Order: sequence, then structure tokens, then C-alpha cells
Amino acid sequence: MEIILIRHGKPTSADNPIIDASEYTRWIRRYNFSDIAKDSRPEKINDNYKSFYIVSSDLKRAIHSANIYVEKSPEVTNKLYREMEIPRYKLPFQLTAWHWVYLSRFLWMIGCKGSFESFKQAKQRAELATNQLIEIAQQQGKVVLFGHGYMNRYIRKLLIHQGWHLKSKSNAYWGVTNLVR
Repeated sequence: MEIILIRHGKPTSADNPIIDASEYTRWIRRYNFSDIAKDSRPEKINDNYKSFYIVSSDLKRAIHSANIYVEKSPEVTNKLYREMEIPRYKLPFQLTAWHWVYLSRFLWMIGCKGSFESFKQAKQRAELATNQLIEIAQQQGKVVLFGHGYMNRYIRKLLIHQGWHLKSKSNAYWGVTNLVR
């Protein structure tokens, strides 16, 4: 059995302006509904993946990445594979968009609450996603998930914990992580 985790390509809205908290909320919305930028394409494509069972998050950037990489739509899209929440806190200063992401994720991981999925809930969702991927791999033999940075990392950790062997990993845009059992 083989599970491949591929992070989506760079979204059209992955810019890095200096913004305040309310602009950050709008930036996240744009990011979540973005296509992949025209200048973001994988450096190397493994044509073998076209024969794998293709699964994707239901977010546009993941589906678009699958269409670019394997030249077809995923067999399954599911919100279970969505990125772990990008939290939003109303803080009284300006930062670059990506500094907001890092600060907010740090606050989120240490337990700061908000009107979004908690870190604990996100990890539970990662467990469900991992179990579902294993079931698909048991049925199909080989599966590719087009997903997201944080979610792919947690799925990878859980697969390794369950006895899967890591052959390669990358967390970059278009990064490929390969696990076998």
C-alpha cells in the first residue's frame, strides 16, 4: 500500500501585505477560495500518480492542484482533508499577512480560543482523515491526497505512528510526501 500526500501549489492570493486584524480576516477568505497561481507549477511530475486513486480537500486550491498535477478531477473531495484552521484574533496592530498566520497559529496551538476550529478539534479531524486514507489505501492500493501544509504534516505523523514508513517528505508548495506499508 502507498499513500502520497501532495501540498497544493501556491495560491493566487498568497501575497504578503502589511495588514491589520480585519484585513487579515479578508486575506484568509481570499486565500481559502483561491485558485493556483499561473506561475506555480510542480517542478517534477510523477506520471505514475495518474494511476493512483485521487483524493482532495474540497477547497478550491487543492482541487485545482489535482487538476494541474494529474490532469483530472479527484475521485473524492472531502472537507475532512481541509487545512487545519487558520485562526483569527482581533489584535490592535499591523503585521504582514504571513506573520499574522504564524502568530495566530502559535496562539491557537497554545490554546487561545476563538470562533473557529480548536487545535484539539483539528487534530481529531486529522485522525479521522488518516483513518479514511488508510481505508482507501486498503481498498485501492495506492492513493494520492491533494491537501494542505498543516493537515498533511499531522496525517504524516499519524501514519508513521501507525507503522507506515516514510520514503520522502516535503512541506513546500507542491511538496510530495511518500509513505508505504
